[in-house]
Amino acid sequence: MRLFEGKRWSRLAALAVLASLVGAAGCGSGRYPVRGRVTYPDGSPLTEGNVIGQMGEGVTSVTVQGRVSSDGSFSWGTERAGDGAAPGKYRVMVVARALGDSELARGMRPAVDPKYANPQTSGIEFEVKPGRNELNFTVTRPVERKR
Repeated sequence: MRLFEGKRWSRLAALAVLASLVGAAGCGSGRYPVRGRVTYPDGSPLTEGNVIGQMGEGVTSVTVQGRVSSDGSFSWGTERAGDGAAPGKYRVMVVARALGDSELARGMRPAVDPKYANPQTSGIEFEVKPGRNELNFTVTRPVERKR
């Protein structure tokens, strides 16, 4: 009996196709790890908030984000926390925790200047490349307005 005839060939072909699909799935999602740290000019860390990246526009846009830890570190994720980002150029924004009315009444200020909450005004861009990526940057606090 020849190897490439009949049911035996069908089984081998099916196994080969299955193996290639499993192998392709194991090659990754096309996303690469992006980790970083957000600090103030004095070197102290931003202790909470989200670092968000946007690539593209409209229907073709991609958004990634990572929650800022108490030491200022974050890790971007696309579908779930820390699963990485697709290669490309991202506009970056930092969204600090919103303050409640009672916090504002006590004189608390947002943790970062509002310009960082908009990708067009934050001034932060980052290119994700194949491999490990590190995105460290500095933010400022809001300017205190004179009364």
